[in-house]
Amino acid sequence: MATGLLLAAQVGGALFSAAGASAQAKSDANNMDAEARLADTQALQRDTQLRDELSRYMSSLKSARAANGLSGTSPNAMLLMQSASDVSSKERTTQTANDRQRAANLRAGAANARRGAKLSLITGVARAAVPIAQHFS
Repeated sequence: MATGLLLAAQVGGALFSAAGASAQAKSDANNMDAEARLADTQALQRDTQLRDELSRYMSSLKSARAANGLSGTSPNAMLLMQSASDVSSKERTTQTANDRQRAANLRAGAANARRGAKLSLITGVARAAVPIAQHFS
């Protein structure tokens, strides 16, 4: 009788542990998915913000040149605007790419956590089978 209770406790403990590990891995995966969505949103927001900043800078540059009686289409003005546009584009591309890469990494982590959740269940069943096999051998 005592060995039966011990066996049941070992099997139950292994299965309960596996279920807990699986639930935790699923929760981690869901959190990573939420963080990935946030990173995607941040990439879009950052892209929009940097485009707006460039637009404001260009407007200020044109206004300042016009207020000083300088042509907005002079070679110097064109060089300033092109340089500002190039720098802004590079910064915008880099920052949004970083946000998107972070989102991709989080999605990959979530997929791994989901695989881990399945493996936890399989491992738990295997751990539960060991005491049963030992009992009946």
